Amino acid sequence: MKPLSDTLVLDLTQVIAGPTAGQILGDMGADVIKVEPLHGEHFRPTLGGAWVPGMNRNKRGLALDLRTPGGRDVLMKLVHRADVFMEAFVPGVIDRLGFGWETLHAANPRLVYASISGYGQTGPYAPRAGYDPCIQAEVGLMDATGPEGGEICRVGTAPIDYCTGSFCAAGIAFALLHRHKTGLGQRLDLSLFEVGLHMMGHWLTNFARTGENPVRMGTSNSLLFPLRVFATRTKAVFVAGTNDSFWRILCTALERHDWLNDARFATNDGRIAHRATLEPLIEAHFAAHTAEELLGRLIPAGMPCSAVERVGDLIDNPHVKARAALVELEYPGLGPVTAPVNPLRLSAAPAEVRRRSPEIGEHTLEILGELGYAASEIAALRAAKAVGIP
Repeated sequence: MKPLSDTLVLDLTQVIAGPTAGQILGDMGADVIKVEPLHGEHFRPTLGGAWVPGMNRNKRGLALDLRTPGGRDVLMKLVHRADVFMEAFVPGVIDRLGFGWETLHAANPRLVYASISGYGQTGPYAPRAGYDPCIQAEVGLMDATGPEGGEICRVGTAPIDYCTGSFCAAGIAFALLHRHKTGLGQRLDLSLFEVGLHMMGHWLTNFARTGENPVRMGTSNSLLFPLRVFATRTKAVFVAGTNDSFWRILCTALERHDWLNDARFATNDGRIAHRATLEPLIEAHFAAHTAEELLGRLIPAGMPCSAVERVGDLIDNPHVKARAALVELEYPGLGPVTAPVNPLRLSAAPAEVRRRSPEIGEHTLEILGELGYAASEIAALRAAKAVGIP
């Protein structure tokens, strides 16, 4: 039995954050119904059509037009049965559709209601649409990212979206646990903005203490050294010298006793103060060796480090294969779609892929039948274009 095997989740979200949360819940056994407009969510064409299949495994597909009485009636019938309701509209939109928190809490007091938005349900920014790169800019992440002395850069994925999805899944699990104790559901108000602030936590703490903003330093860091990528004769290597113990391990593994015995470099503060002297020494040493040679010494010694790989290198990575960390699912019209597995590995209830991502409205007929709709009623809904049935 999976942890959420008796849990019905209505997922009205799109793009990354909400679908990630829904996917996590589905992987943990929940019956997740992806509720889409009749034309599907607006990111379906992305990645040549592979976006939604990669983001929405372990869900069933229901296509509804919530602007029609019939579409709203179907969703409200599901609300009465559901354990979780997820939405990611700009605040106010879901209320105008008739499915706001107050309305659904009155209809089903046990319902856990999760709202994901750019800036939260309150505050001066609440009415604004929020997107990961915009939040990266607003929380200081973009300004802190980029080459030393170079231009501002966006992080090369959507970290705030994915992190928000993880927080949402955890928040829903906590709310379900609270409901188990109290019998009542509650609302989760989750914003990309506050998740972004959370991700910048140590920089905010540092600024409050010192008044110093992060400085763009490429792969390096103004607080710790050596903590950066170094070029080698083959591929680049990242070294995480985050404390004095790791510095000693680095020097010993590389047989650089001259660095180890230099009092200027013995502490992190000293290495930061004398970065201009030390950094070229490390660069020259790494440039004279291959990544394989260096990693062969550093990794067995316990030094945190890694080769800088490309995404394409991960497909055949031996550790990825040994952990079965990627899953490949056949999707109609696309063939195999590759995506990461759920990183949560519970010993007694491991996550598993029970179903591929649904096509638009793939399970509409099935779900309407479960709700007790007669064939004539389903035909009427279809004629009114309230539901989408392939």
